[in-house]
Amino acid sequence: MGKVYSSFETVYRDARAGAFLNEAELKQAFIEALKSEFGGSQCHKYIVKYWLFPALEETVRGRRPDIRISNIVVEVEPPGGDLGRGRLQLRQYMRDLYQVLGGRVEVYGLVTNGIDAELLEYDGSTYVTVESGDMPSVARDLIEIFCSRKIPVSDAKDLLRLFGV
Repeated sequence: MGKVYSSFETVYRDARAGAFLNEAELKQAFIEALKSEFGGSQCHKYIVKYWLFPALEETVRGRRPDIRISNIVVEVEPPGGDLGRGRLQLRQYMRDLYQVLGGRVEVYGLVTNGIDAELLEYDGSTYVTVESGDMPSVARDLIEIFCSRKIPVSDAKDLLRLFGV
């Protein structure tokens, strides 16, 4: 995969065309697009460069979601595949992260296969489907939600990135 992905739209188009051979390729393309989309978002540029970019692949309590940023977890499924299995994994990651955050803030989760996506919110007791539809629209809405709210710090690494100490 030599192509560089600068938007969710290009990932979506290539996923629909069957350009990704496996989940790893799709995940890498999604991460590239996520970085680019965050770079063009309303989030403060310092936060994007020094905190969000380095935090894109952190772990939560020994389990490894595909992508974790503050109170957001993203699970990437095989290209064009069923979201069901990923949704179950995502819920577990969201539950784990909610506990890590001490129940102070809701947790958001996105599951995608490159074409379709679902955005979930978890408040410690209930999962709510905030939105479902085409991946570019749902993923951009997730960025908007993230950038428009207070960003919770979940661990010491987040603090070090945020304040540079």
